Amino acid sequence: MIGYTLEEKVAVIEFQRPEARNALNPEIMDGLEAAFDRAEADEVFVIVLTGQGTVFSAGADLRSGAVLDKNFMERVIRFYRRVEAMKQIVVAALNGPAVGAGVQMAMVADLRVLDPSATIAIPAAKLGVTIDKWTLRRLEDLVGGGHARGVLMAAQKIGAEKLAELGFANAIGDREAALEFARGIAGLAPLSLQNYKALFKSDVAVEPLTEAEEARLHAVWDSEDLKEAIMARIEKREPRFQGR
Repeated sequence: MIGYTLEEKVAVIEFQRPEARNALNPEIMDGLEAAFDRAEADEVFVIVLTGQGTVFSAGADLRSGAVLDKNFMERVIRFYRRVEAMKQIVVAALNGPAVGAGVQMAMVADLRVLDPSATIAIPAAKLGVTIDKWTLRRLEDLVGGGHARGVLMAAQKIGAEKLAELGFANAIGDREAALEFARGIAGLAPLSLQNYKALFKSDVAVEPLTEAEEARLHAVWDSEDLKEAIMARIEKREPRFQGR
C-alpha cells in the first residue's frame, strides 16, 4: 500500500491504494511509518510524499471502523509531530485532490507542489467529526485565517490556482515537476534548511492541548452525532445532527 523509491538524496514515498482513492487506514499508516523509518535509515535529504492515480488522498477510510477510534486519530497526530521533528525536508506532491487527513498529510510537509487538478477540502463538519489544534493552526498559517474558517466551518473546497495565490502551494506542476523541485532542494546546504525547518515548525501548532481543548476534541469523537453520521452514510441520506 506504500511505495518507496530512492534516487540519491531523494526518497519518493507513495500512497498505493488508488482503488480506495488512497484513503488512510491502519495498514496505510503501518506502511507510511515504515517508509519514513527507511528514509531516515537511508539518510536521504528530501522526502517526496505523493499518491498513485488521480487522488493524493481522500483522507481517513470511513469504511474502516478503526479510523473512527480515538486511538487512530491520536496515532495520526503523533505521526505528524514525528515528521515535523525530522531533519529531512518533506515535499508533498499533490497529484490530485486531498481531503481531510489527506490535507493534513500535505500540511505536514515543508513544501508543496500541486498538480493543476489538486484541491483541498476538510469536510469534517459534514461527517460529525472534528480536527485537532495542530491542523487548524497549520491550515491558518498556510491559507490565512479567513480561508481556514471557510474550509473548516463552511466545508469549502479550494483549487490549485487559488492555493498557489495564497501560498499553500510553492509550485504548480505534475509529478516530474515535483521531483525536479525536490532535486533542486537536495542540492542546497542541509544545515541551512534544517535550521529553517526547525524555526518554521516551532510555533503555536506544536503547543500541547489544554485539558479543555482535549475534552472538546474527545467529546466530538464520542458523540451521538458521529454515530448518526455513520448511519446516514450507510443509509445514503443526509445526517440529522442534534448537537449531542
